[in-house]
Amino acid sequence: MDSAPADAPVAIGGRLDPATILGGYRHGTYPMPAATAADIEVNHALYEDSVASGATVVLDSSLPDPYALVWWSPDPRPVIPYGGLAKARSLMKLLRNRLTWTTTANQDFARVLAECRRDRVPEWLTTELCEGMMVLNQLGWAHSVEVWEDDELVGGAIGIGAGEVFVLDTCFHRRSNASKVALLDMEHRLAGAGVTLLDVEWDSDRSRRLGAGPLPRHEFLATLARGSDPIPLAGGVEPARRLGFLRTPG
Repeated sequence: MDSAPADAPVAIGGRLDPATILGGYRHGTYPMPAATAADIEVNHALYEDSVASGATVVLDSSLPDPYALVWWSPDPRPVIPYGGLAKARSLMKLLRNRLTWTTTANQDFARVLAECRRDRVPEWLTTELCEGMMVLNQLGWAHSVEVWEDDELVGGAIGIGAGEVFVLDTCFHRRSNASKVALLDMEHRLAGAGVTLLDVEWDSDRSRRLGAGPLPRHEFLATLARGSDPIPLAGGVEPARRLGFLRTPG
């Protein structure tokens, strides 16, 4: 992996069965399937040179078009030390004094995944990938957090991980701040699970606001290699208000 490209997919092709999805995450890669023929053509244009040079590996050349699925492992990797998810004062105050939301874990994984998929551009959460993630949830690898306003689902997050690394994969909100609450709740429910890094996959202004910073890929992969067991997520119905008393270390 050290010789893999830093700013292009490390691999293309392969399938999105649950075992392959999980294997990708456990080896520091994540899938980005192309939802349309136009998206596949874009992948051809962007990554043909990397494939031709051998920097990007072709996983299964027997598929109709391996450019329909690309696998990423950025270098450096944007990560958040466990406990370091940003906790803005305004949100903490809101949680303590006003919000009456509640949170749950793995109560409605399918619905959270569908909400994360809805209106998302580009549409990387394809039907095949969602079906694989559903199986991984049933097997205890993938988890959801739900944020409720009375009986209405107003936010949620999906995560998957092994050993010491938990991936904050995707989230959604139907109320302001609900996705932030979902991520904070997910971090809090990981307490005692041995997680040392939260992986946010893509570097962006948003990921930096969440507290992510760059980690060299070889260090990220070394942390990932220290454990291989699924990471449990504490269950139960909890008041979101309890999150308002959390503090970011340092």
